[in-house]
Amino acid sequence: MLRTDNDEFKALHAYFLGRLVPVSEALLSAAVESGEVRSDVGAQELMRGVGNLCIGAADTHYNARRLVDLLLTGLRHA
Repeated sequence: MLRTDNDEFKALHAYFLGRLVPVSEALLSAAVESGEVRSDVGAQELMRGVGNLCIGAADTHYNARRLVDLLLTGLRHA
């Protein structure tokens, strides 16, 4: 099921994107309107970034906390 070439995985992936992207868009939009985050980041782009945080977990030099800090700092106004 977790293999990306599996049709069932593709359907599950599409299902989750269909559910999560609209919710993420609403949350991100509210954060933009409140002035907390910048407006040039899309929900799917943000979700991809968060999902990619899991990729390096097997690497002993991987520092997820630093990546999260960079991600959050990058969303703030300068």
